[in-house]
Amino acid sequence: MEYPLTTPPSSDPEGLRTDRVLRAKAILNSYAPLFWFRHPLERHPRFGYLQIAHLGWRFADPRDEFMPVFEAAAREAPRHVDWVFKAARNWLILPTRLTEETRRNGGNFSHAQATVREDQEYCLAAAQDMELILRRLAAASPNPGLLGEMTA
Repeated sequence: MEYPLTTPPSSDPEGLRTDRVLRAKAILNSYAPLFWFRHPLERHPRFGYLQIAHLGWRFADPRDEFMPVFEAAAREAPRHVDWVFKAARNWLILPTRLTEETRRNGGNFSHAQATVREDQEYCLAAAQDMELILRRLAAASPNPGLLGEMTA
């Protein structure tokens, strides 16, 4: 079964999509207040190509009790590519291929993103998986009332 992107490029005249970014931020904030957050737009704002989906954040206060939820979402929700949850100062949910490319690029995350982004089919598969991950995280939220209709 295919899962479409949240918005096809033809329905957004600028090729931008912030809906997924806003939903991701709302979902994470429903667990605990965020101090830092990173999630790319689905498409590059100028050139329109798909960007590689990933999620990075740091809660304002440590919330280790939520680690199993994020580990399970990264492990069990995706259907197209392999994903990993990493917890350090920042918490990350990334396609495994992006972590491997980062290693191959001497730890340079930007170069790794550029390398993976060349494979637009992979980026589409990762975007579809990110939707599944976000749905899983929304369903497990300890404060679903904070989500309203953002995740509908």
